[in-house]
Amino acid sequence: MGMESYQQGIKGEETAEKYLVQQGFEILERNFHSQQGEVDIVARDKDFLVFIEVKNYSFRSLGSPLSAVRKNKRESIIHAARTYLLKKGIKKTNCRFDVLTIYRGMDGSRRIEHFKNAFFCD
Repeated sequence: MGMESYQQGIKGEETAEKYLVQQGFEILERNFHSQQGEVDIVARDKDFLVFIEVKNYSFRSLGSPLSAVRKNKRESIIHAARTYLLKKGIKKTNCRFDVLTIYRGMDGSRRIEHFKNAFFCD
């Protein structure tokens, strides 16, 4: 990943965090890593612990950001989520996996889409 892509990712996560807070989420952690994966944002939404993947796309990008969360990516997020629960000693809580996409237009505008329950654990 180049520096420009990295910076774009950081800005996307900052935008996502601001959006989520405005929606009433409590941000617990950003960029939680396990040996086999990462969760961009861990947050609380009422009775749910939410593991959120952020996809930040420019007008030049092709395809749907949601479709970029393929099986391998979902598995790595699930692994990181399980590790988070284990490390924090969290049991018996409602969890879900969301995907938040940010589209940047040529004019600098941003459109955010939030997909709750975007995928599930097997």
